[in-house]
Amino acid sequence: MPLEKLIQGHQKFKKSFDENKELYLQLANRGQHPKVLWIGCSDSRVVPEFIVNADAGDLFVMRNIANIIPPSDAQDICTSSVLEYAVLELKVEHIIVCGHTGCGGITALVKGVPNDSKVYDWLKYAHKAKTSTNKNDKSNILEAIKNNILLQAEHLLSFDFIKNSMNNLKIHKWLYDMHSGDISYYEDKESKWIKVDQKE
Repeated sequence: MPLEKLIQGHQKFKKSFDENKELYLQLANRGQHPKVLWIGCSDSRVVPEFIVNADAGDLFVMRNIANIIPPSDAQDICTSSVLEYAVLELKVEHIIVCGHTGCGGITALVKGVPNDSKVYDWLKYAHKAKTSTNKNDKSNILEAIKNNILLQAEHLLSFDFIKNSMNNLKIHKWLYDMHSGDISYYEDKESKWIKVDQKE
């Protein structure tokens, strides 16, 4: 997208801002109070606010390659500071770990990444999600994407301040399908993925 198109987009946003000025000024003046921390992928095709039709102020968002949460002993300051702020300061009630089909990060993990790259260093926190040595099997990549969501949710519980907040906090494991627009969630009791519109 050329810069000119971004500027035109801002002009459209400014018009919407002026039409909804009261809402935006309330958000600016009273601070943020989101109930949800969304941990998602940096993929430009997967925009959290779009796929759940969220308004400004609804989501506190952290995005990175392959929606990864390094465990607490990795001492990743960026990730841990977002988690700490969301849980202890904002007191979010839900954390959603949302992966997506066609994830480039997990595809790279399965197919292989040069071990002298920063991407390789980052993807080591998803390595346990790999299930097979078949690098070109699409079903294997999808399985790794799903496994990665579950793995990163486990990593959340390596943080004491999250474990100690679980009475007031719920962790959700979601998969967004780019081809259908569907979201599925992982049902722990049944150990299976269920579309959200099938939830009773």
